[in-house]
Amino acid sequence: MFIAVISESRTRLISAHLKPEYDNLYEVENAIGTYLNKFVRECGVMCLSNKRCVSFFYNNLTGMCILHSNPFTYTVMSFSEKGWKFYLSQERAGRCLVNFFYYRELDLCYEFKPPIRGSVIDTGFVCPGTELMRIDSNERHEHIKLVTADIGKVYPDGICIQGKKTQGKWAYNDGSTMEYFRWLPNEPSEKSNVIRMVRIKNYGWEHTRNWPTFSLEYFIRMTS
Repeated sequence: MFIAVISESRTRLISAHLKPEYDNLYEVENAIGTYLNKFVRECGVMCLSNKRCVSFFYNNLTGMCILHSNPFTYTVMSFSEKGWKFYLSQERAGRCLVNFFYYRELDLCYEFKPPIRGSVIDTGFVCPGTELMRIDSNERHEHIKLVTADIGKVYPDGICIQGKKTQGKWAYNDGSTMEYFRWLPNEPSEKSNVIRMVRIKNYGWEHTRNWPTFSLEYFIRMTS
C-alpha cells in the first residue's frame, strides 16, 4: 500500500506493510485514534496522512481502524481477536536509512540495536554506536518511552543516549551544547561519560559505569 504525502518542502512516498506475525492481535492503549472504515486502504490512507502515525491495526470483520505512533517492536499487544491485521509504515523516498522507523511528527528516523556490553565501551567511557539517540526535548523523551515500553522483557538494562562532558560543558556528538536534561537525584555523578535512561525510574538519566546497556541508534537529517 503506497501513498504520496505532500508537505510544504517536498513530496514523500510512504508505504504500509502487513506484518502477518501479528495477525489477530491489536492494541487500543495510547492510540492516536479509532475509526470505522469499509476498506483497509481507507485506514491506511488515514495513517499515512497523519504525521504521528507509524502503524495501524485494521479488523477485516468489523472495519475497525486503530492508528498508533508506535512500531510495536518492544511493546506487547494487549488484546487478541479474529480479523485483526497489523501494518507498519515506511518512508520510501530516501529520508531514512533502510529499516529505520520514521516518526514524522518529530522528523525522526531511528532503529533499535542490540545491547552494548561494558567491554566495548571506549576509553573515553562513551557508549559506542553509529549514532546514539539525541534526547533534546520532552516530546522526544516521551516518544522513546512509548516505543520501548516493554523492552525490559528482552533487555533488562537502561538505554544508552548521547551526551559527553568536555571542557566543563555537556555536548551532543556533533559538538553542540546540551540544554535539555532529565537527571535523576544525585546525578550527574560523573563516574563516567556514559549517559543512560533508566526505564524503572521513569526514564530519568544517570551516569553509568561499564554495565550492559541497550543502544537506541538514530539517523536524522534536518529538513530545509
